[in-house]
Amino acid sequence: MAPPQDKLPDDPKRDPSGLRSAATLLAIPSLLIISPLVGFFLGDLGDKRFHTSPWLALIGLAFGFAAGAREVWIIYKKYLETQER
Repeated sequence: MAPPQDKLPDDPKRDPSGLRSAATLLAIPSLLIISPLVGFFLGDLGDKRFHTSPWLALIGLAFGFAAGAREVWIIYKKYLETQER
């Protein structure tokens, strides 16, 4: 018996249940939380080493927000590409 034409078993990008889309969209909040925290703590380590408190921590926080926003934008573009197909 042939598989239905709307489901192609060999195409890993097609996920009829929507779990892939849900996982992709759930990654966004974690990126927005973790990226600034990592930037802040790395900057804080630099502040303790170079005695420049709080400047490196603030710069690290800003870089963390920028990195998180960039990753969210990349994920969102990939999500839109998969939805158009």
